[in-house]
Amino acid sequence: MSTIHIRETFEDDVSVVVRIDGILDADSIPIVEEVCHRHLGRGRRVLLEVEGLLHISREGREFLRQIQDEVVIENAPQFVRLEGRE
Repeated sequence: MSTIHIRETFEDDVSVVVRIDGILDADSIPIVEEVCHRHLGRGRRVLLEVEGLLHISREGREFLRQIQDEVVIENAPQFVRLEGRE
């Protein structure tokens, strides 16, 4: 069972910071995906703050790669970096 905590902070009328803490894996991806797409569907700019991640699975890393064209991923710890090969 994975644990993820999500906090949403509205910067202004068009931007939201989504902070995720905990574990990003196959169980938690749908939750994060729903939050991001809900805001994107309303025309908001989404800043995905991932500094609080403790662990990320291969599926979690792939999810971030797929969504990085739609959201801004900020403050990624070294183990979350999406550049290069694993």
